[in-house]
Amino acid sequence: MKRRLQHARRQLFGRPRVRRQATGFRLRVDSMLGLLHLSGKSALTIGLALVMMTFIALLIVNFVGQVMQSGRLEAQRVESEAELQRIHAENARLEGAVAFTESDVYVERAARDHLSYAYPEDTVILPRLVTPVPVDEPVVEAPEPSVLSETVRRENWRLWWEAFFPAES
Repeated sequence: MKRRLQHARRQLFGRPRVRRQATGFRLRVDSMLGLLHLSGKSALTIGLALVMMTFIALLIVNFVGQVMQSGRLEAQRVESEAELQRIHAENARLEGAVAFTESDVYVERAARDHLSYAYPEDTVILPRLVTPVPVDEPVVEAPEPSVLSETVRRENWRLWWEAFFPAES
């Protein structure tokens, strides 16, 4: 019978022979120690494989973290662009309002409505307010509005004073 050469029966994990009579816990310990018993070249190979696997796992974890951060930044960018669009719309609205208030149309409207100004050819009509009448007295119809002449020009604050506090007649 031919003797087998050492290199022909090379094993990755050199396991010692397990005795048949060992049973239970001792058998498990012996098999674990046999798995850990490695030759020098195999230990280096397995060590490098473990280092490479660890490095690859770290790269994967880092890549996943970068993808998640990229998603968060993209959502923040979209939100910022929407806010920028709202600001541009608000700015355009305010520029339109400023342009209107600086126009002659607004100045004339403000003079007529708030300052009670009128052109010389305009007829100014001031309505008189009817005060509520108690139920005992008969109802008096509202008087006709009066027309102010152009020469009689009262101050605005007096008109308001008379509107809120009518003179007892």
